[in-house]
Amino acid sequence: MKRLVAPALFALLLAIASPSAQEAPAFDTSYRVSPSVSARVQRAFLTEIRWSQSAALRDSLAASFAEKSPLDRWQELVARDGLTTGNVADALTSFWVLSWITANAAYGIKIDNAPIRRQLEQAFASDAAFATLTDQQRQEMAEGYILQFLVQHAALNAAVERKDIAALNQLSAAAVLTFREEMGVDLLGLVPGPEGFQPKTPASTR
Repeated sequence: MKRLVAPALFALLLAIASPSAQEAPAFDTSYRVSPSVSARVQRAFLTEIRWSQSAALRDSLAASFAEKSPLDRWQELVARDGLTTGNVADALTSFWVLSWITANAAYGIKIDNAPIRRQLEQAFASDAAFATLTDQQRQEMAEGYILQFLVQHAALNAAVERKDIAALNQLSAAAVLTFREEMGVDLLGLVPGPEGFQPKTPASTR
């Protein structure tokens, strides 16, 4: 499934480099949830999995989604981080943090999601095009990230449990490539902190 990628994310490095983003007013990235849009996003996602991965994985995910809504699964996983459904910044925060952990093999690190969410919120606020998106388009964007989060979360947990180094390296490379190609962000060159993700410095790598 081709996800909508907000043009604001290509300006994200500007937000990363600007601590003043943490002092900016809150920007609303919420949307009204439509069950029909959720169903359509899930069908498109499963179709993509069928062709990019395998029919077996598609069938396994479809059965899992039928057992419990993927939005409910995601909410259970991220509620402790203060993230909720119906919000683009929340959805992307979860996916970005998980992808950074995956890329950097930082499995035991606890990351504060709040500064990163604010950082993304201000990145969206800086993009005039994002303000023109309909609720449907915001939902398609957010739920695309949520579905990718769920698949990556399951794969990462399974690989960590098995201590499967080859699988972990493959997941890391995929996360790096996705963010580099789709968002112009180098996950290996960032480190989380009180102002969100910031470029690594010699001090931060010690």
